[in-house]
Amino acid sequence: MNQKGQAAVTDALYFLMIVTFLSIFLFGFANSYGNSVKQQINDELNVTFATNALKTILYSSTTRDPGASINDPDAEIDYLAAILKEDFADDQELSEPTRKVLGKTISRILSPIEDNLDYIFIITTAGNEAEKKIVFMYVHTTNFVEEEVPISGRGYTIYRAGTPSHYNFFCAIGEESESTFDSFFKEALTRLVSNIGPTSEASAKIKLSKIASDGEPGRVNAQVDLIMWDATWLGTTPDRENGLFYAETPLTPLPSWNCGEPFDPEADPGAAD
Repeated sequence: MNQKGQAAVTDALYFLMIVTFLSIFLFGFANSYGNSVKQQINDELNVTFATNALKTILYSSTTRDPGASINDPDAEIDYLAAILKEDFADDQELSEPTRKVLGKTISRILSPIEDNLDYIFIITTAGNEAEKKIVFMYVHTTNFVEEEVPISGRGYTIYRAGTPSHYNFFCAIGEESESTFDSFFKEALTRLVSNIGPTSEASAKIKLSKIASDGEPGRVNAQVDLIMWDATWLGTTPDRENGLFYAETPLTPLPSWNCGEPFDPEADPGAAD
């Protein structure tokens, strides 16, 4: 009789443990379900926005004269993609005015998310890694400022938005960039994407034009990529000795990225629609 009583108590304890485990599991699942759905919706929204933004950029229109306004009734308007092809054809590079018009277009189209998300817009020629060339790279990064804050007798480093709140750069410019895609940019972009958390990306294939040595027109296969992520510090940290895009300040990108001076799309002449 005593043994049967002990067996019943043991069975009851096992049953209670199983019920407790299931209750905790169900509570945790119910508590995190809403957050999971919210994250999935946000991810889908960002990917959809990136895809639509990329389409809008590629089909946008602008003036043939970079210094003219698109609202000028006498201005000659053309597709931005046509101007890119025309500029690229002669020397397989984009001139500074064309880069500025494209940069201004990108900034305007992505302005709804520029306060919360950073991004890279990049155009590369197709082919194997050794033949790839970066035609255009535009980087939008938040201007975070490091600040030491004492909390409970301990010092903590926080990052807040500075003034101006963002910087825009044309990167991978100069002759030295033509030979560094495989040796640097592939590794740098991979490292950047691997350390910034979840990203929203969109890609598209485009055709660029070129003039062959015999004077005959030709085509160049190219790819456009837009990578967006939640604004974050891209410099060095106690756990990261080397910065991702800059070391100590967003105003100074790492020399290996071959970036120019900060570009202000609002102050630059020209317009895009």
